[in-house]
Amino acid sequence: MPSPVTEQRLGQQRAIYGTSLAERFGAMMSVYQLSQRSLARVLGVSAPMLSQLINAQRIKIGNPAVYERLVMLEERQDEPDPERVLAEVQASAPVLTTHTSRGRRPDVGSPEDGDLAAGLARLAGAEPLLAAAQAARRAGGADLAEALERAAARHD
Repeated sequence: MPSPVTEQRLGQQRAIYGTSLAERFGAMMSVYQLSQRSLARVLGVSAPMLSQLINAQRIKIGNPAVYERLVMLEERQDEPDPERVLAEVQASAPVLTTHTSRGRRPDVGSPEDGDLAAGLARLAGAEPLLAAAQAARRAGGADLAEALERAAARHD
């Protein structure tokens, strides 16, 4: 049985990612028939770091490109050529729309002008927006959750 500290960290992972990283990484290892070391190589993270994330010794994936590659694997898991998917994901250099340079914030609109959902939809796909909405709702942020859900609906 996990320690209370591990349980707390797993809870934090669930709040951030919608489920524990052990579950997400485990699913990808199963789908693509990979060892932890092989998955780490595809994602572009060290094997010890992947192990720390799986065991909730670390809560968050520090490199956004690693998370983006995980999402790519998840989105492409039903493709008929898993070896091609793995090679393409490993070779990818994800460009993250949520990253801005020189401290500028992306234009996400405002609730007053009605463009907030459109701006959020430009920043992320439906899956991360829905995960964020669930986390907001659990934390008591019903209005924020609704805004995130409206943004996710723009991807449908």
